Amino acid sequence: MKKILTLLVSALIVLSLTACSSKDEGGSAIDKIKAKGELVLLTESGFPPFEYASDEEGSVDGVYGVDIEFGKLLAEKLGVTLKVTDMDFDSLTIALAAGKGDIIAAGITNNPERAEVVNFSKTYFDNGLFVIVHKDSDIKSVKDLEGKKIAVQQGTTGNDYADKIENAEPQLFKGMVEAGLAVNNKNADASIMDKLTAQIVVSNNPNLILLDDAVESEETAIAVAKGNDDLLELVNEVLTELQDSGQLQKWFDKHFDALLKDNQ
Repeated sequence: MKKILTLLVSALIVLSLTACSSKDEGGSAIDKIKAKGELVLLTESGFPPFEYASDEEGSVDGVYGVDIEFGKLLAEKLGVTLKVTDMDFDSLTIALAAGKGDIIAAGITNNPERAEVVNFSKTYFDNGLFVIVHKDSDIKSVKDLEGKKIAVQQGTTGNDYADKIENAEPQLFKGMVEAGLAVNNKNADASIMDKLTAQIVVSNNPNLILLDDAVESEETAIAVAKGNDDLLELVNEVLTELQDSGQLQKWFDKHFDALLKDNQ
C-alpha cells in the first residue's frame, strides 16, 4: 500500500509541475542546468557496484560507483559540476518529479509503474533478481519462499516480488547490503536483490549462497523528469557512446572487482 500511495503522490506532483510549466519563462532542462552550473544526481548509495558509500578519489559527495562515473561524464559534457544527493530509494521518483534533482542514477529498473511518473533512458544494463540464502538453508528455489521471511530493500522490484509470494513476510531495509546481512545473521530466511549486488554481498559473507536461477529479468536505466526531453536525449547519446566504446563495461568491471572480498 505504501508503494501505491508513493506512486500516486508522485503522479500528482508530475501533473502539478506540468500544469505550472506553461507559466515558466521557458528554457530547456539543459539550459537550466547550465544556468545553475550544477547537475544534481539523485541516488541511494546501498546498491554496489552502481553506487556505494566511499570517500576514495573519484567519489562525489561520499558516493562512488558506475552511476557516479556516468554522472561525472554527463556533467562534464554539460560544462557543470556534479552534485550527488543520497536518499531513500522509495523517495527518488517523488524527489525528481518535485524538481529536487535532474536525473536518477540508482540502478533503477524501468517498469510501467515508475514510467507513469518519470521518463526512462535506454537500457544500460540487463539485470535480474536473484535469491540469497544462508548456506544452512533448505531453500533451493523461489518456490520454497512461500511463508518465509524475505529481506528486501524498500521500494525496489525485489520488494514488489516479495509482496506477491504467498504467506511470505517481507522485511524492509534501507539498502540491499543490509538486507543481505539480515540473512547472514539468520534474522531472515532469504533476500531478493539484483544479481551484481547479490554477488558482492555473497562474496563478502561466506555464510551466504546465491541460488542459480533468476527470479526475473530487469532493465536498468536512467530516469529523467517528464518534459525534459532534451536532457533525456543527451543521456541516451552519452549511454550509447559509453556502450559502443566499451567504457561502460570497464566501469562495471572496475567497481565490481574492487568490491569483491578477494580483491580487497
